[in-house]
Amino acid sequence: MTMQPRRYPVLLPSTTLPQEGGEPSKPGPRRQRPGACTACRRRKIKCDGIRPRCTTCAKRGMSSCIYIDKAKASPEAMEILELLKSLPINEAFALLGTLREEGDPATVLSGLRDYGLENHSSSSGADTQGPIPPRTMLELELMANNSKAYHTLRRISPSALAKSDLLRPIRPSMNDFRMDSPPPAGVTWEGRHFPLLIRSGEEVSYCDERLRNLQVGFWTDIPISNNLAARVIDIYMTTDHPLLGLFSPDLFIADLVNHQDRFCSRLLFHALMYLGCQMYSAFDKDAMYFANNFFEEAEKLWKEEQDSYTAVAGAVLLSLSLIGNSRDHAVLSYAKKAMQMGRNLGLFDTTEETASKIGVVSGEDMTTRCYAAWGTFNWNVLISFFYRQPGAESPSSAPTLPIPEETILERGFEGMAQGNPVNEDPQKIIFPVLCRFWQIIRGAGWIYTPAEGSPPDISRMALVEHTFRELIAWAECLPSPLLRAEGRSHHVIVIHIWLHCAILDVFRPFIGKPEDQRPRLTTFSARYSSPDAAYAASVGQLKSLIVEYRSNYVASTYSILWHTGLLYLANAMLKDTRDPEWRVYLLLCLYGYEGLSRPYLISEVIAQGLLAMTLKETDMTGSEAQRIINEVKEGRLEGIERGHDDEARATFMVDLELALKKPEEARAENLAAEFDNLALFREFLNEEQPEEQN
Repeated sequence: MTMQPRRYPVLLPSTTLPQEGGEPSKPGPRRQRPGACTACRRRKIKCDGIRPRCTTCAKRGMSSCIYIDKAKASPEAMEILELLKSLPINEAFALLGTLREEGDPATVLSGLRDYGLENHSSSSGADTQGPIPPRTMLELELMANNSKAYHTLRRISPSALAKSDLLRPIRPSMNDFRMDSPPPAGVTWEGRHFPLLIRSGEEVSYCDERLRNLQVGFWTDIPISNNLAARVIDIYMTTDHPLLGLFSPDLFIADLVNHQDRFCSRLLFHALMYLGCQMYSAFDKDAMYFANNFFEEAEKLWKEEQDSYTAVAGAVLLSLSLIGNSRDHAVLSYAKKAMQMGRNLGLFDTTEETASKIGVVSGEDMTTRCYAAWGTFNWNVLISFFYRQPGAESPSSAPTLPIPEETILERGFEGMAQGNPVNEDPQKIIFPVLCRFWQIIRGAGWIYTPAEGSPPDISRMALVEHTFRELIAWAECLPSPLLRAEGRSHHVIVIHIWLHCAILDVFRPFIGKPEDQRPRLTTFSARYSSPDAAYAASVGQLKSLIVEYRSNYVASTYSILWHTGLLYLANAMLKDTRDPEWRVYLLLCLYGYEGLSRPYLISEVIAQGLLAMTLKETDMTGSEAQRIINEVKEGRLEGIERGHDDEARATFMVDLELALKKPEEARAENLAAEFDNLALFREFLNEEQPEEQN
């Protein structure tokens, strides 16, 4: 057989052959082949790189290809990566969320540097006290441009918070010792930093030294000592009155000690003592016995009372006092009566006929009129917006009378404009500042209370953003004594709690939509500045405020005015259990109610309602929920009647999201009634679970 020569393919030169006598030609640019998709790489087959689906994948019926493009990471991206590796897990998630929203590492890093976090990675321990990176670019913008409303948040270790006494019963630290005598040896606040109101060996001091001259027998037949009555009045005047401002403190105390009835009355005295004794019972068990007596006498006096400014103030105090005792129908009744009496007195009317009836009044009488008008207005706006109880009525308009002490506030603003410090008494500027706040809130009442003249749907988002801007502007104008800082009075924290609760309420009906359907806030520069982002920013502020208030202020155990913060933060945690800290902050709120359970029966009802929501929406066991509610109930004053025989009523909303759709089911009393069955059912399921797995 003859061998045939093999035929080999022609080998071409790598470059063009040089021309005779000339330079070799340069190679042309190499054609870049597209990268292979991951499927072709895995199968080690040829891929033509066509996107979004290569030819091979198309033939195999695959809907798309996945390509991994190799790109050189920028220095900014590498710095973000280092931050993500070094930050505590919660903050790393927050930074990742910001990066996903903004998309550009350089922009995110620039914002963090402006925020003062350029060296953040060097101090990233879990218990350090550095600032927390903003979770969204909107939050960063708010903190940068509106720092008075959106305070720089400091890191709070969830593990340290979980181990603190803020998440367990307050007893025995405060239980069963009297303020009339020094506290027993060894009583401490273990983890809480606020001092006792009266220290061993210290002389009792009062907000007004004229209270030392009080002769209580002139005003009541109830056998309470002058000393105890003075302390009860003092605790109300220093804690709740600056926030309520129902009467002039100076005129009231002057008449109180001088036995005059122009700016004080038996009704106002008994109503104030009823509330004050509830507050004081956090320290002295006997105070609740007196509280019941003052309530019974106040109801008798109300039936005999004629229209007067002191009666208006007394009605508002009774309305507030009865919240703590779960008498919603009476809360609304006295609030409405205060408004009606104010109308009868011309406090909310400027017609010529009314003005002629009033005639010329003295400066002291005008001061009393202004306090009564604005105090009643503020209270009715508060219960209609924050509580949303059936039957609550928001005032149709603000009083036309001047805001009390507003001249002091204006002098403070002028001083700030000239660069001078504000030297005015902070107690005197709190009420006029809050009058302006409740005016803004009343204008947003249409969000929850449909009424004639409510805006059309197409305009609502713009009006919501306008209200948000008004609230921020109000906060940015706060005088320096009312800004958050170490050593400020507890009123400052309550003011900021109310601010962020109001912001949550303003945005609540507009959050939770799919990302592609979320409206944008048009007056902010941050991308994706949605209602959800604004809501989340205020939730972050509320977390910090509640921790600060419960840690540093003893008023958190005996004033009911701030509990809205507990309710709103607990709702936010239960509606976003993706937050890795939801559980610890929910417990923070529940034990906040435990701290209030001694003076206020309503704390048990709210805690039961929140725990019922928890059992529905989380994996908390029935036994744990039952243990928590038992600890709340153990804080009550045993063997003491609460001053009424009616069944406890709490018709205000506890499940704030459900209230938008099914308000009847969202009421405190209805949720609380479900608790026992839910706890029992959950415990039954937990017992059955191991058997199912086997």
